[in-house]
Amino acid sequence: MTKVILITGCSSGLGVQLAVDAAKAGHSVFATMRNLKKRDALDAAASDAGVTLNVLSLDVQDAASIAACVDQVLDQAGRIDVLINNAGAGFVRSTEQASEEDIAWVMDVNFMGVVRCVKAVIPHFRQQRSGHVISISSVGGLVGQPFNEIYCGAKFAVEGYTEALACYFAPHFGIFFSVVEPGVIQSEFAASVLK
Repeated sequence: MTKVILITGCSSGLGVQLAVDAAKAGHSVFATMRNLKKRDALDAAASDAGVTLNVLSLDVQDAASIAACVDQVLDQAGRIDVLINNAGAGFVRSTEQASEEDIAWVMDVNFMGVVRCVKAVIPHFRQQRSGHVISISSVGGLVGQPFNEIYCGAKFAVEGYTEALACYFAPHFGIFFSVVEPGVIQSEFAASVLK
């Protein structure tokens, strides 16, 4: 069955691969990113795979941007079946090294971004009494890592948030939640963290 899949963070790395693989599997994919000027890698991968993607702007730090994108998908496709929260930002500094602004930014992108996107789609999922939210977390959301406590804290928050949602939305509304905890992936994300 063809599903309508909305994916955040598709300008590079895992987001590109998720979007292309979902389209290759026959799904209708809405691949999003904050800055559409960074879509070259996505367009190239889609062209190489011979698939078509719907590419839209979505900034997980901006609730209005998320709402506008969700409305656009609903107008165009009539429904959303799956939300994949892939957008995120790496950060490797100890608590002493991190400024208040750093901490707020890491939490905002990695945790609040997920919350904002879920908040935007959940009324539609509840109305259609189906849907699946898949959040890309990290092994850092399962096991604390030295000098990486702020990032780990954000990813642990995603884990707790998702578990809490799943415990009542799945049995009562048919809406399912999954968290994926990858280890290190060779990508632009990993490269930026290690600079």
